[in-house]
Amino acid sequence: MDSKFLFVFIYQITLMSDLFGYIYIILKIYRILCYSKITFDQLPLLNPYKWPFSIFRVAANPYFRFWQNRVPQLKLGKFSYDISVILALEMLSIFIGLSLQLRVLLFKIAERVLIDNSIPLPL
Repeated sequence: MDSKFLFVFIYQITLMSDLFGYIYIILKIYRILCYSKITFDQLPLLNPYKWPFSIFRVAANPYFRFWQNRVPQLKLGKFSYDISVILALEMLSIFIGLSLQLRVLLFKIAERVLIDNSIPLPL
């Protein structure tokens, strides 16, 4: 394999792994925002509609609304329970894990390409 092509390929893999690393960090921060929104909605002494607590509602409501529109409420007799919040948080955790696994996979591919082509790994 041509060494110039190889270095370009490794560079592209490194950029993609960095991208998945940034996605991982952004999703972790967004998960904190979602948990904060749920927490502040449950605390009676904090008004979630006033600054600075409204930022959690503004940031997390579109994501929760997306899942509310797609998941029906669980009906138990006369009562109904909205399970979309639980599903939304679980899906966010799955996306976080997936982004981390993709980043690790890209590093393994880059390492395998370097080893197969007898290029020394930088320390």
